[in-house]
Amino acid sequence: MKIEDKKICDVIAGSPDAEEVLENAGVDYWFGWDRMLGPACEAANIDPGELASRLGSCRPCARSEPRPVRLAALLHESDEQWIQRIAPAIAAAVGAARLTAERGHHATRLLSELQGHFAQHMATSESLMPMADSIENGEGGIVGLVTLRTLRLEHLELARIARELRAEEERLAADTDAAELVAAMQTVIREIHRHIRVAHNFILPRLVAAATARPVAFEPW
Repeated sequence: MKIEDKKICDVIAGSPDAEEVLENAGVDYWFGWDRMLGPACEAANIDPGELASRLGSCRPCARSEPRPVRLAALLHESDEQWIQRIAPAIAAAVGAARLTAERGHHATRLLSELQGHFAQHMATSESLMPMADSIENGEGGIVGLVTLRTLRLEHLELARIARELRAEEERLAADTDAAELVAAMQTVIREIHRHIRVAHNFILPRLVAAATARPVAFEPW
């Protein structure tokens, strides 16, 4: 199968390095994980053959556990990622930024902004937990469009901050004294990528279905 005929999710699933390759190539996969790679390459103005060559040198993924299929499990996984990975990664990056004095000032501001937005976003996510089973069972009228809009805007804001962190990381890449900060920011960016990818491709589709389903109690006779 040609690389352009593969889904982006399948490409990413094949290697732990694929996300970085796509990111460096300018291929947008944040909110289009289930689409074909060909149109994404065309939008990024990159030759699929060139991208295939880059991806061919990536390490293959090790066998991993299947992703939870229940919405409650996905929401719990998202909460655990925040507690165990994202919050500590942000704290480590803030500590590294402070060690670089003035050079890390912009990074510190971005990380502080990210921490605030993520805490607010997780509060929105946690509000869905009590209704997760009802959503999974196909009950309509549970999730409002306002909640969906809020989640979407929060994800867009997280993506914006991640892009600015990426730009700051690239600016500091040649500064050997900022190596620890650069590595810490890369970790934060990867975790944001992972969070948005799971949310947009596994959680939000179920919420959209629940928001647009007609409540059983209002079915006409």
